[in-house]
Amino acid sequence: MFQTVCRNLYSCFRTLLAVDLIFKLAAFTLLTPAVSLLFRLFLSLSGRSVLADADIARFLLHPTGWLAVVIVGGGVLAVLAIEQAVLMTVCLGADQSLKIRPSRVAIFVAERTRQVLWLTTRVVARVALTALPFLAVGGGLFLFLLTDHDINFYLTAKPPKFWLAVGLIGTVLVAMAVALLYRVSAWAFALPLLLYRGLSPTEALAESKRLASPHRWRIVGSLAVWAISNLAFGFCLSFLLATLGELVLPSATRTIWTLIAAVGMLLVVLTIANFIASLIANASCASLLGMLYLRHVDEPGQRLVEMPTWGQWNGIRLTGGRIVSAVVIGGLVAAVLGVLTLESISIEDRVQITAHRGGATHSPENTMAAFRRAIDDGADWVEIDVQESSDGVVVVAHDSDLKKVAGNPVKIWNATAEELRSIDIGGYFSADYTSERMPTLEEVLALCKDKVGVNIELKYYGHTDRLEQRVVDLVEQFEMEDQIVIMSLDAKGIAKLKKLRPDWICGLLTAVAVSDLTRAKVDFLAVNTSLATQSFINAAHRAGKTVSVWTVNDAKTMSAMISRGVDNLITDDPALARKVLAERETMNPVERLMLELAFQLGLPMPAGAPQ
Repeated sequence: MFQTVCRNLYSCFRTLLAVDLIFKLAAFTLLTPAVSLLFRLFLSLSGRSVLADADIARFLLHPTGWLAVVIVGGGVLAVLAIEQAVLMTVCLGADQSLKIRPSRVAIFVAERTRQVLWLTTRVVARVALTALPFLAVGGGLFLFLLTDHDINFYLTAKPPKFWLAVGLIGTVLVAMAVALLYRVSAWAFALPLLLYRGLSPTEALAESKRLASPHRWRIVGSLAVWAISNLAFGFCLSFLLATLGELVLPSATRTIWTLIAAVGMLLVVLTIANFIASLIANASCASLLGMLYLRHVDEPGQRLVEMPTWGQWNGIRLTGGRIVSAVVIGGLVAAVLGVLTLESISIEDRVQITAHRGGATHSPENTMAAFRRAIDDGADWVEIDVQESSDGVVVVAHDSDLKKVAGNPVKIWNATAEELRSIDIGGYFSADYTSERMPTLEEVLALCKDKVGVNIELKYYGHTDRLEQRVVDLVEQFEMEDQIVIMSLDAKGIAKLKKLRPDWICGLLTAVAVSDLTRAKVDFLAVNTSLATQSFINAAHRAGKTVSVWTVNDAKTMSAMISRGVDNLITDDPALARKVLAERETMNPVERLMLELAFQLGLPMPAGAPQ
């Protein structure tokens, strides 16, 4: 089968290239924007502008969320299925010895787009229904085994109950994956049956299940080989591109023009390589499914019933003039990309440092000792977590209980401030800190006033009373309005505070997002490193928002985030962050530029970079 797919791709690669370009143009201008608008419609119906962290779970538990999953998920899958349909049609046409005109392929598939959408929507709905019982069991196990204490205790201490939960939930998820794989494999022939036999979506799914049943595990095995082969190809391509960059960039720093040319050329090569890798992955999948369809569905030697007759297309002929034109155009594109890239890179570090929970590397988190150490280490801000005690005092604590930091399961909202302050929260870190007690927000503000800014994270565990108002009252009591910022995982909490004090700087904290975060009605976005891509940071800055990134505790990642242009590093080790900034200051402009290019282009770190 592997050799058959390779021969099939070789016989029609130029046509595949042309039709994939047509599809990507259509997807960029029509399909993807339509799906995005559809998702925004569901968000507006739910009263939200963005979905992040806890909001995702709340959205999915609502009927509107489930409807969005099915319809929008069907739209997303339809975009992928349409690309597969285009490529599969070319591959099967080549196997049938037809000369294919790319424009006719596009028309042929476009005429069936509505049917493809109905097919993918049904697939998403059936997948969701299959996964639902497994997810319910996994959620039940989580609630039964891991909710006696704050989740951070389980993640840190990893007691036997944690490993029991991991084993049981992991088993459930593996069973779900097997069930989904088995079911999805039954639909391997649904798309070609819809395209070439004219079956309706429901008929195509039913007929595919009947025809694929005897061959399910062979289909699964073939797809596994395809996935492994493409992963290996991608790894080799990345290695070759990194080697090319390592060879080209260091020798191109003599003048700004050679650097512009080298950067532009590298970007062009990277773009072309990524496009080719994507085309090979998608086309090989389409060819594989098409060959499986011919082997197990059609009778030997029978032509596809609904395959249209197209005019001939012999591909693009390479002439001397066309080659010269391509080189000139490619050189101009490389020069423009090089200039734009260098202009977008700042070789000055404009980043501030925030001590996460006061800096939890050298002192116990959220303690006065940690805040004093953060000030000594030169942090610009300290980040603290605030909640309300049972008697309405705003105390500084991250978890819902003290199980992790004190071995005490008491819930913050079930104890008075005095009771909470009687508990040792530093001894777990070191015997030197057994005198540390839970601070109040009032104490922290008194310590930090005029010494360091305070980033106040509002924690919501479903037991708040007047948290926002109490925070406002304390900040104004110390006249520190210009020395604090507020953030939270809960967008509704931030909205409440913004309603109280519209001029205060507030941010949304998030680790996961499924929408455009830059549309959030906040002043800054605090995201983890996986979300802090160059494109996201640029988009946030264009939207007038600053970007903080958490929790960055190693020198290499710190330098990477600084190179991408983040405005604030949230770290457990502010002293290390200061050291990284000092090391970067010793680098000359070309070295700093090379460092930033290495990060942005995914190349190896140059010598002398912070490690």
